[in-house]
Amino acid sequence: MACAGSPDGGGKVMMPSIMTGLLAISLGLWGLSAWWWSVVEVLRGVLPVALIFFGVIALAAGVSGLRRQQADRDADLPGVDE
Repeated sequence: MACAGSPDGGGKVMMPSIMTGLLAISLGLWGLSAWWWSVVEVLRGVLPVALIFFGVIALAAGVSGLRRQQADRDADLPGVDE
């Protein structure tokens, strides 16, 4: 059976990937329910590290924005050479 948008029978290639995806999802859900407390422990360990990482990125973006804004203001002043 061909895929709707593929006249050359491209649907044959899609079936194994769909089956693999469904198998991976089902095994993942099974593992999530079987080892729930292990998953919770990993999340408890990863969450603070992720918060620190994203906090540093947000801080760097804010500081860089302030520096750019200050540079734009300084460039608008007459008699100030860069």
